[in-house]
Amino acid sequence: MSSEQPEFKDAPSHVEDKDQELFNRRRAGDEEFVDEKAAEGLQASSPADSEDEKKVLGLRQSRMRLLIHIFLWMCFTAFLVVAIVLNKGSPISVLAVIYAFSTLYLIACYTPDRTFARPADAAWRAGAGAITKIPLRIRQIVGYALWPAVMILTALVQADNDNGTRVQRVISLCGLIVFLIILVLASRNRRAIHWPTVATGIGLQYLLGLFVIRTYIGETIFSYLGQAMASFLGFSSDGIGFVVGDDFMELYKFAFLISVLPAIIFFGAVIQVLYYYNVIQTTIGSLGGLVVYIFEVSGVEVIAACAAPFVGQSESAMLVGPYLEHATNAELHQVMASGFATISGSVFLGLISFGASPTHLITCCIMSVPCAIVTSKMLYPEEEVPLTRGTAVSLERPDAEDSFVHALANGSILGMQLCIVIAAVLIGFLSLLGCANYLTNWIFLFLGVTDITIQRLIGYFFYPFAWLLGTPNADVYSTSKMLGVKFILNEFVGFADAQAAGFFTEAVSKRAQLLATFACCSFANPSSLGSQISLLGKMAPTRAGDIARVAVSALVAGALSTIMSACIAGIIL
Repeated sequence: MSSEQPEFKDAPSHVEDKDQELFNRRRAGDEEFVDEKAAEGLQASSPADSEDEKKVLGLRQSRMRLLIHIFLWMCFTAFLVVAIVLNKGSPISVLAVIYAFSTLYLIACYTPDRTFARPADAAWRAGAGAITKIPLRIRQIVGYALWPAVMILTALVQADNDNGTRVQRVISLCGLIVFLIILVLASRNRRAIHWPTVATGIGLQYLLGLFVIRTYIGETIFSYLGQAMASFLGFSSDGIGFVVGDDFMELYKFAFLISVLPAIIFFGAVIQVLYYYNVIQTTIGSLGGLVVYIFEVSGVEVIAACAAPFVGQSESAMLVGPYLEHATNAELHQVMASGFATISGSVFLGLISFGASPTHLITCCIMSVPCAIVTSKMLYPEEEVPLTRGTAVSLERPDAEDSFVHALANGSILGMQLCIVIAAVLIGFLSLLGCANYLTNWIFLFLGVTDITIQRLIGYFFYPFAWLLGTPNADVYSTSKMLGVKFILNEFVGFADAQAAGFFTEAVSKRAQLLATFACCSFANPSSLGSQISLLGKMAPTRAGDIARVAVSALVAGALSTIMSACIAGIIL
């Protein structure tokens, strides 16, 4: 070891070595700072027939693009000013955030890296140099104690209000601790758990939840996003109305077949078109690069985690399919856990139709990205060296379409296939549930007990889990029934059964509805387990045995990620 890092040399523990190695690797990465845009500019200027040298209306293409962007930015600025002056009741904060990001994007496009990156790099090096002078033990104590202290203060300082009492928030905090202890006890290798990753993930979850639940701008933005998403998927009624006719639509517009399944087809078509225009790849790739740096995990794991809330568990795994043959077991575990820990946009409207809040669903999907990394890395820590460790990977889609129409058609067909699967699963599970309830009630009838159902029996088993979320006492049992049906059958049946029982009405507290929605917003159920093993086994045939061995552990990690998200929401609420 270098003499420049004495605290690393003297650190006796395995965790300290990993912390110092991580810090050194980040500093080494900072030493390699280059002006990428300048280098690209030199390369682009050398060919005489480069794209930017082409003329459009007498101007170079690059100059014309700049003028168009300036014109569009001025129009957007004028629109924002008029909107602020004329209509203050509209969600101006959402428009302002979009305007800010658009402005920053244009600045980043047309400003050389040396303008901002060099000062930022100098500031980062100065800060990193100052931090290295602090003893490693002190840095660890501050880093590991920060988030527990903040969460304890959040739970204790707030007074009782309509969203929960101080006791309920403390129970949510205790629940989070209990589930973390379960993850440690069930870990494959407790000594290999990388605690900085755990602390970073929990802290990021807390900040996301605090931003959405406790700040006006966060609540406004996510509420607007949820309603916009629901309204967007609602345009599918135009397509199904043309197919079945207006009279049929008027009679059965609230039926699951008419109100939900067409939206899945519509969403599938839109996603495929966005793939064709490289929007999905760019968005997930940019987000993945940031998450790779924050968590110091492999690019394969990050892409799967970031893609799952957008495209679902199957498609997110397919994006990294070419890397699975050479992935470590921990990476396979993470890819599956990320898919289990969230829902996709294709089932978003389905859960809304059962009464779930779109804002809560979107919030939980976003919070599941860091939490899935935490739960997976605790249950199945990395013991090997991944090929893509600390680096972003390119998203692979070998079956790319040839045109917009081709993408639209393929997406619609894939959406229709998903509709058939969802409808078949619902029919099968709900029918079997009804049959099981009849047999259970018939058996208990001999004992003089009536009205015994599978949901009721499952509810008793999940009662401790519902209580540890911080659910109000009056709603613990109804919440536990929803949790049980969701995790033992699937999310559609869980939300449908909860709606039938009147869970999403004024009879149940808003706190219980939020916590149950957070806890159940995932694909973590036995039916998803079989499909994930089959899909990943086809993409990586030589790893089929490893995939089957880590699948159950990944399912548990996915289930605990949303439950822990609910606990964090319960602390903040």
